[in-house]
Formats: sequence, structure tokens, C-alpha cells
Amino acid sequence: MPKILFDGTATQSNSRVAFHGGGEYAKYMLRAALDSGFVFDVVLSNKLFSDNAIERMLEEHEKIRVFRVDSKHDIYHLIDEEQYDVFYSALPAAYTDYSGPAKLIGVVHGLRAVELPWDFYRYKYEKRLARKLKGWMISHCSLIQDYLKRKHISHSHQLLKVKNAQFVTASYHTKSSMLNFYPELQADNISVFYSPFSVEKIELSLPKSNYFLMVSGNRFEKNVYRAVKVFDKLFSENRLQEKKVVVTGCGNQSFWKQIKNKDCFELLPYVSTEELERLYEKAFCFVYPSLNEGFGYPPLKAMSYGTPVIASSATSIPEVCDNAACYFSPTNEDDLAARILRIAIDEAYRLQLAERGLKRVKELQERQTKEMERELRNIFS
Repeated sequence: MPKILFDGTATQSNSRVAFHGGGEYAKYMLRAALDSGFVFDVVLSNKLFSDNAIERMLEEHEKIRVFRVDSKHDIYHLIDEEQYDVFYSALPAAYTDYSGPAKLIGVVHGLRAVELPWDFYRYKYEKRLARKLKGWMISHCSLIQDYLKRKHISHSHQLLKVKNAQFVTASYHTKSSMLNFYPELQADNISVFYSPFSVEKIELSLPKSNYFLMVSGNRFEKNVYRAVKVFDKLFSENRLQEKKVVVTGCGNQSFWKQIKNKDCFELLPYVSTEELERLYEKAFCFVYPSLNEGFGYPPLKAMSYGTPVIASSATSIPEVCDNAACYFSPTNEDDLAARILRIAIDEAYRLQLAERGLKRVKELQERQTKEMERELRNIFS
């Protein structure tokens, strides 16, 4: 059996970002590997926050050795010292300078920085005036945007050209994007394993409330600003009677002050997992206007409760949601407005989307069950 080092730092967080899709992926794979009885070592960072549940889980498995380090160079030293055969990381972006003897198996969740180096409204999400002005200038200068794209392409290339590395992607979209931007890559060296996810239940939860739900209101790539503009316009035109909009993950971005129909919006900070589940469950509709995703968990969460989904047609989202979402072009506000109005007035279509969503979540869960064993063997055997 090969000697494996699992990058536990990918399960940890800093004070700025408490939740990250890649981190949830790492936690899921760690749990699955432990539940399957694989024996391996885990490295954690002394400088990051650990999930208490992960710490308890590691303590319960006596055969799992846990090493705690202060830097990635300590990890490299550990790999050399312990003579590992495989170093597995669900978040390998920091290891662009890796040259150790162990095979690096890294998960590429997406190429967001390359595919979306900028968005016109990105400056709207900045809090400080100086950063807002700088962002506005970049939004109006294609030369700077082109420079940023080249810079991000170069940075990602540093990881993808690491010798003795094998990559896993979370979607076929990401694999195709990698082959597009880096034609020297070999398709056979990139496997696809959809991001694993768990849901509390898969059933139509009734009754529904009267609110449209959106998440991650403070992140430009989630594109909430455009959606808020659309909703506010529809409220002003009195075309969404007895409806409201709930947005989670809101910061103190100035664009919230531009809302004209403030009584129609409930702006929440990041909420607890339990509260978020309740919001998904009772929402009239979940709206996901994201500009870029490597996979995309949130629509599936909504679908698992039979909540209809309006989703962006960008990147991996149609691949993951299949025919279970109502799609729109994420930068076309009129396109989104039309989808919102259809959901609001067409009860039969809402029910159709809810049924398709439940079916899609079941399909992906069945696929995950079949492919998880294969993926674990690829890493740990």
C-alpha cells in the first residue's frame, strides 16, 4: 500500500473566509476515506482554524497520524522526511513550487481567475473609496483586464506544469477549460469527479414562503448586484406583488443603499448552516446568477427541497443542474427579469422545475455513490 499524506490544511479556514467549496470538498473526502478504512497521515496548519468536527473525527481514528506545521515548506520537508508516495490536496493552488518525490494528486475546482479575471460591476462590491475608484478604472480599461487574464493564466500554469502531478476536476467544463487554456496538457492525465455533496433530505417541502432567495451577496463573482437591480425594478413596476427577496452573505457594500424598495428586501449576513437550510427549504424560488462556477453546490441544495431554481447559464452550472433549472444569461438583466416573471406567474412550470430538481439531485447522489469508491482507490490504493 502506498504511503499517503492528506493535505488537511484544505479543510481549515482563516478569519476572512469561513466557508469555501473546496474546503467542503476536502472535508467530505477526508470523512469518506476514514469511513472506508484507509490508513494515511494528515497535515494541519498551526496558523489556520480547524473544524471542530474534523478534529474530533481525527482523534477517534488511532491509526491516523496528524502532523501540525507552520508553512508549506514544512509540508515539503515532511514529505521528504517521511518518504510519502502520494500527497493529496483538495486545494493545491499554493503548491506551484512543489518538486517533491511524492506524486501530487491535486483537485482543480475551476479556473475562475482565468475565465473571469474581471467583471464590469466588480468595483460595486468594494467598501473603501480608493479601491472602488481603482476598480472603476479597471472596469473601463480593457488593457488592464487583458493583463490580469494573462497574469492569472501564467499563475495557474505554474501549478499545472508541476512534474509528477495528476489532476482531478470537479466538472467536465473545468477539464475542457484546462485543455483550452493549456493545450500542452494531456486529457488522460485529468480525471473528472463531481464535487461530493450531502443533503438532509430529497423531497418536496411544503408549504413554500413568498421570498426569492440569493446567497453570497458580498462576492462579485456571485453577481448579486445585477439581480438586485432587476428585482428592484420589478418591485417599482409593481410586477411582483406580495413577494420579497432574501439575500444572505451581505456585507456593508454601498450598493445596498441604492435599493429603492427597501421593504421588499431582507439583507442578512452569513447565517448558520441550520438557518441557511431553512431558507433553502421554504423559498418560493432560488436565484443563482453566478458569473463563474467550477461546480456549484447552492442550486442542488435548493433542489433537494423541491425549491425551483433560476440559474445562470455560465460555465459548469448547466452541466450540474441539467434540465432542472430555468437558465438565463448572467449579464443580461432583461433575460433574468423574464425568467423571474415566468416563475412568479406560471405555477405549473414551478412544479415542473421542482420535480426535475428532485430527480436531478437523486441522479447526482447515485452517481456519487458509484464513483466515490473508484476515486478513493485512485488516491489511497
